[in-house]
Amino acid sequence: MQINDATIDLSLYPKRSSTETISPFRYPGGKGFLSGYFANVFEDFETGPKHYAEPFCGGAGSAWNLLADQKVDEIHLNDADIRIYSAWKAILHENDRFCERLSDVTVDIETWNAARSLLTNYSGKAYDFELGFATYFVNRTSRAGIILGSGPIGGYKQAGDWKMDARFYRETMLKRIKWIGSQKRRVKLKNQEALTFLKGAAKRLPIARTLYFVDPPYVQAGGRLYLNAMTEKKHRALGEYLKSDILKHWILTYDDDPLIREIYRGRHFSKLAVNYSLSRIRKESEVLVR
Repeated sequence: MQINDATIDLSLYPKRSSTETISPFRYPGGKGFLSGYFANVFEDFETGPKHYAEPFCGGAGSAWNLLADQKVDEIHLNDADIRIYSAWKAILHENDRFCERLSDVTVDIETWNAARSLLTNYSGKAYDFELGFATYFVNRTSRAGIILGSGPIGGYKQAGDWKMDARFYRETMLKRIKWIGSQKRRVKLKNQEALTFLKGAAKRLPIARTLYFVDPPYVQAGGRLYLNAMTEKKHRALGEYLKSDILKHWILTYDDDPLIREIYRGRHFSKLAVNYSLSRIRKESEVLVR
């Protein structure tokens, strides 16, 4: 069967340049470029404080852009992975300590190896500042920002033209992180499974004034790009909940996989071109579902 989804024309919506983005993280396939599109969706919401929620927040690119542009009053971030959660909690609630560490840290292969070892071997389930900082450090110094499953920029011998500090813009990162820390009263952060977060948010947030952006680990590359890959059972359970329309406003992005076409049959699909920077920059065909 031929599929003729329309491609979203993102040129119709404001877009921040890479130097103006707010999130301090690097994420393959990050969705910060969609914040202008989301801002337009909010224009049709009823009057009152507006909320934006991400059950798989990762780098939360759009969330921070929307907050900085005063398009939303609160953002609600969640990530089931304790490493990502610890990074955001450290930035939000131990901001001075995080900035001091960022100012002083030595960017070399010894630091990278120690941070990577902590991420790989951590078995705890509670927030840990050191784990959070290690997560951020490895994100900024690894190829394509991949936290596990990738090596340092420039290789382990650091013999090439590109070194591991090529994306470690210390002053720029400090500026972004300090601003994020100043906004902690407008941010709610949780460390839950995505469905648990969504069901809880549906009870505590105003249904008519909350937009949920759901960007799960993808079917085809989830295990390679993301810390928490999903089973088919979890993909289906998420789909059943979203299709129940308990949440009035939700937008979903996925890789264009037959499983996703099956799960969300009957919903509106649009094509979405996303830049991935892995071994080389390329555009992947993804879908946006509403």
